[in-house]
Amino acid sequence: MMEESKESDAFFDHFSQEDKPTGMGMWLVKALAQRIFGYIQADPGSSILEIGPGRGIFADICLKEGMDYSAVEANRQMAESLKERGASVVSAMVPPLPPLEKEFDVVVMINVMEHMNNMQDALQITRQVRHVLKAGGKFVICSPDYLNWRLNFFNCDFSHNYVTTRRRLDQLLINGGFGNIRSCYLCGPMKGLMPLLLTAVVSRLPFGLLNAFFPDSRILYKLCKIQLTFLRKVLILGEKPS
Repeated sequence: MMEESKESDAFFDHFSQEDKPTGMGMWLVKALAQRIFGYIQADPGSSILEIGPGRGIFADICLKEGMDYSAVEANRQMAESLKERGASVVSAMVPPLPPLEKEFDVVVMINVMEHMNNMQDALQITRQVRHVLKAGGKFVICSPDYLNWRLNFFNCDFSHNYVTTRRRLDQLLINGGFGNIRSCYLCGPMKGLMPLLLTAVVSRLPFGLLNAFFPDSRILYKLCKIQLTFLRKVLILGEKPS
């Protein structure tokens, strides 16, 4: 168990320490988190659980807005950073969802569902989320749209396993027992027709392919990262029946 914990820390440390975004990238990530927070339409003081908060961008917004914020985070360093900022954090890999002391108004997974090993894991965590939500509570998922990302979906991250699209996430929530499902597409933090058209153009840029041929080029690496930022994401919300 100790060896498994060290291995998970080593994996996520790569993202927390080495693979940090640029200044523009950080601004875009914060804008995306703000867009998701607005989409939720949570009442002041709502209890929010985030699974896989990472660097805590969405967490900072929730804490600033006075939400009762909690998190489940596998990486020890990231978990400690969140605790220092005032969050209640349980350190655990999911699935399964670890035992929690209360129910929540909202559960959020941003760029996490695509890391599930398979359909069984995705359905397991979805059903477990339903159990920790209050009646009428909301489950919010934001994940890459494979139809737009195509090979970039797998090439950008070796831990991407569960294919996410708008249709598949909709079906996942239905089978997990959720209703009143609504969703939209995002291009970075933007939504609407023009950003949707922009994702079609961005998906055809060659930076990912060029970076594969020239992996030591920092310029191509950064251009590839920018391309990934503007590829299409699915933002979807389902409610637990009252």
